[in-house]
Amino acid sequence: MTMIAVEGKLRRLVLLEKWNLAALGLILVGVCLRLMLLKQHWPWTDSDEGVFGLMARHIAYQGERPTFMYGSFYMGPLQAYLGAAFFHLFGSSLLALRLGLVMLFALFLVALYLLTRTLYTPGLSLLTLALLSLGSPYMLTYQLRSYGGYLEILLCGTLALLIATWLALSTSTSPTLSWRRLLLRLGGYLAWGIVVGLGLWSDMLILPLMGLSGLLIVLFCWRELVLVLPVFCMLGGLALGMWPLLAYNLHAPPGLDTLSAVAVQQQGPVPLHYTPALVWQQIKATIQLSLPTISGNPFCPVSEVPVLRDPTSAPTLACRLIHLGWGTGYLLLFLAALGLAGWDLWRLGRRSRLEGKADQQADLVRASARLLLLITAAITLALFIHSLAPLKWPSLHGRYLIIFWVALPAILWPLWQGTRATWSFLPRLRQPGRALCLALLLLLLLFYGLGTAQAFGETSTAQLYYQQDMAFVHRLEELGVSHFYSDYWTCYKVAFLSQERLTCGVVNQQLQPGYIRYWPYYWAAHADRHAAYVLPRGDYEAALQALMAQKSRRYHLTLYGDYFIVQPAG
Repeated sequence: MTMIAVEGKLRRLVLLEKWNLAALGLILVGVCLRLMLLKQHWPWTDSDEGVFGLMARHIAYQGERPTFMYGSFYMGPLQAYLGAAFFHLFGSSLLALRLGLVMLFALFLVALYLLTRTLYTPGLSLLTLALLSLGSPYMLTYQLRSYGGYLEILLCGTLALLIATWLALSTSTSPTLSWRRLLLRLGGYLAWGIVVGLGLWSDMLILPLMGLSGLLIVLFCWRELVLVLPVFCMLGGLALGMWPLLAYNLHAPPGLDTLSAVAVQQQGPVPLHYTPALVWQQIKATIQLSLPTISGNPFCPVSEVPVLRDPTSAPTLACRLIHLGWGTGYLLLFLAALGLAGWDLWRLGRRSRLEGKADQQADLVRASARLLLLITAAITLALFIHSLAPLKWPSLHGRYLIIFWVALPAILWPLWQGTRATWSFLPRLRQPGRALCLALLLLLLLFYGLGTAQAFGETSTAQLYYQQDMAFVHRLEELGVSHFYSDYWTCYKVAFLSQERLTCGVVNQQLQPGYIRYWPYYWAAHADRHAAYVLPRGDYEAALQALMAQKSRRYHLTLYGDYFIVQPAG
């Protein structure tokens, strides 16, 4: 009997090793695909990423230690610090800035694999990795363009729930603990606090996942928490992880604290006046554009900010139907997963009360973690609908629903179970039901693969944009420009691509200070009597005419592409 048990254990270990090797292979495929895209300068850069590049340069070469992204009070600069580290290794470049993002995403995939294998099955964990190693151009963009916050939310949020699940599963019912086990568990509480703190420093979008992973600990580890020491470790880790955030807010002026900044991001500078028509518009925009965008719909992309140069489709009836169908189907699948998770937890809880078996504790923990993960996504969705995001740019702002990537295995669970279910209550639908669930999973995998192919199809455009941007930088240098005024989307991109040989002050269409993230650049341009104006055609033409009509000073005008380059004559 002992020999049979040992052989069974060995077989399980061998099978687990095979699952782990398959997972490692999928993660390596995802990393290689992203490195290939980055080598081709995809995705093309913009001024938001330029700000992170400039921060990385200042950290690496000037000894700066910023607490937040320049010009904000709530977004941590971890990606800039990683970029600075890679700058020391490979020099300052767009590719080096983005290598840290690939590292963060690979770590997220590892954490999500471990979480999915713990809560569900190894098979579903591999399917999740296969999907996320691919992705639509929109998904890949937010994995490869340095915007700050999003990848940190994915990694820290997944680790927080993984650690909370481990703590809940390994809770001992014994009144005594060995010193080794006690130290290990205290380390788990400390680690949970640290990763949550880092996530909060990076972006407050992690709050729902922080709260509900903490709730899982409270529900199943309360006997340890009453001893106070684990609570001290959690709070200490939290303070350690978010120390830069705490240190700033302890001395922040009123209105410039993190909570005020987050409130403005949520509701805008003027609070919304909610009406049934407004709420319906928010819900409709979320279903039609935000959910399809964040969940990987590769068809009919929507670009709401033309200056970003992202591909966009015509608002045809076919595209509207695709968006609506994808968003509605995804929402229904999410609701089905939520209902199934709730039913599983109720059923397990009822059976545990009736039978009183202690070995059902692990099943209760897993069922609770599944439900809490989906509730996290539901809270995120509700907050998103309640915000300004779906009213302004619902497709672009779909990134605020990025926690749905962490919840992907939970959302896919009904389909995964459907491929294996016996369908005993409807035997005639057994085979059609299983075939339908399998077809939907294969279609999703196909669509994600199609999205990845689309991203590779855009690499020639990305290279063209990069060459145009660098040619623009060289032209400004040939004209003797060192400081200039321009719009936001030109300013910081040019400053980073030029390695700060060109610096700029952001101005609005009236040539007054605009959306300025880094004031030293503006003051340098203001102090330079020979600072040029680099103005995009269209919105700035009225300002250009007023500038050229000045009698107190003469200017020399150069046309280059879509820009007017205006330099003082003498």
